Amino acid sequence: MMIRHRLRMAAAGMVLAILASGCGGADPKSHARVAVSGTVTLDGQPLDNAVILFVPLPEVNGPTASAGIVEGRFQLSAEAGPVAGKHRVQIESNDHGGIAPDDEAALAEMAAGKRKLPKTVKIPAIYNSRSKLEETIAADSPNEFTFELVTRK
Repeated sequence: MMIRHRLRMAAAGMVLAILASGCGGADPKSHARVAVSGTVTLDGQPLDNAVILFVPLPEVNGPTASAGIVEGRFQLSAEAGPVAGKHRVQIESNDHGGIAPDDEAALAEMAAGKRKLPKTVKIPAIYNSRSKLEETIAADSPNEFTFELVTRK
């Protein structure tokens, strides 16, 4: 009886030791998000009604972060920003004009002529689906970026 109790206690201790060894260990800063901001122009003009995405490269463990681009500016706080490390940058048109497809009130205003859909700018695929843009997000310095896009070569 006493031996069974000791075996159970030893087994429970081993399980707890194994579980505890898997906790902690990671650097808490490895997934810390950081603030980013910057400007985006298209053919020399401030880009409007678009979205910028910071997609972590495979060696960077973290989520994709995105922000709207309004009048050529974007900004992400540290709470919503990307993690530090190297990212692929995608800049995409906001094809829905800033109106959610399920926003019945906005759609009704458009149908009644009280609201117009903002002009959608066509951004070349080399800046979005086929983007080669890359930036390194620093954990401890300002992350201010400038992207100068061109539609013609």
